[in-house]
Amino acid sequence: MKILVVGCGKVGSEIVRDLAASKDVDSVVATDASSESLARVKKWPKVETVRADLGQRNALTHLVNEADLVCGALPGRLGFELLQETVGLGRDIVDISYTPRDPFKLHRRALDSNCTLVPQCGVAPGFTNMCVGDASRRLEKVTRVRIYVGGLPQKPVPPLNYRVVFSLEDVINEYTRLVRVIENGHRKTVEPLSGRGFLAFPSVGKLEYFLTDGLGTLPRSLPKVHNMHELTLRYPGHAEIMNTLRALGYFDRRKVEVDGSLVEPRRLSIELLKSSFSVGTPEDFLAFRVDVEGISGGRRVLVRYQMLDRFDRKNRVSAMARTTAYPCTSVALLLGQKRLRWKGVVPPEKIAQDPELFNFVLSRLRARGVRPTIQTRVLGS
Repeated sequence: MKILVVGCGKVGSEIVRDLAASKDVDSVVATDASSESLARVKKWPKVETVRADLGQRNALTHLVNEADLVCGALPGRLGFELLQETVGLGRDIVDISYTPRDPFKLHRRALDSNCTLVPQCGVAPGFTNMCVGDASRRLEKVTRVRIYVGGLPQKPVPPLNYRVVFSLEDVINEYTRLVRVIENGHRKTVEPLSGRGFLAFPSVGKLEYFLTDGLGTLPRSLPKVHNMHELTLRYPGHAEIMNTLRALGYFDRRKVEVDGSLVEPRRLSIELLKSSFSVGTPEDFLAFRVDVEGISGGRRVLVRYQMLDRFDRKNRVSAMARTTAYPCTSVALLLGQKRLRWKGVVPPEKIAQDPELFNFVLSRLRARGVRPTIQTRVLGS
């Protein structure tokens, strides 16, 4: 099996490392526009590096055609373009990027190309969706889905108490993009950073949550669920700071004139925030909870998926990179082993509705020290 990994940043590099360590993989070709990113992965056995970007169509076409399948690990603004290119060339792809563009727009093209596209297959959306898919198999009817997830520094530094563990641009997108939710059976959009509250997370303490647009393909896959929300976790106070900046226009894309020059507030703000979002040590943790309520045997039941993953000190890999990379690599191996029987766009939740496939993903996560728990309990009348 020869796998092409496009994008070798914080998460992409761990995708490369994990795949290269698999006995089922003969070689991994890692490509990125950054020589520095490629240098990090070049040292591993079975890894070949090629410097290229999406603008180099001929180079990308050659790399995709030479691979058995592709793993995409680009920022959200580039992810959909990679999906289009790969499906157009008839290759299977598992992708971790998140974009509000509907991946199902590529479904017919993927079917015509006889290939499989697994979109948004990181941690959230991604593994969160798999948990919901597994719960939908366990329950006769799903009535409510509530997802909490956040990657946070183990030693927070004020005032933001946050350190970037993936693309800063994608973090800002979370704070500015309208949020799609389902409430009382109705699909609606609400303001980002709204719906705030507090959650006591085991072994961590008090965290705040707020709504973000991370449901991905779940509303399409489970259209009968009456309430569905995805919430990001942060240390208390972070959301108020970011919401103030958003409300004051610091993240606006409309350019303003400053001393005769046009400046985009968003671009300037991202540059100014880079240093503030990089303070402290890289040690992080990933707090994750997916609550799925429904009916089973005539009773109201809650199925809870929960995990707390921490920075890998031995390999110097963040919890966010680990928990995002391993769902992707696990599904990539399932694809390479011809164990996914579907063609076209296949969302992560559909894969997890097959207990054998979901258990494969769980076993690989647990073998790498990522240990989600699953608890089921009957709720009061």
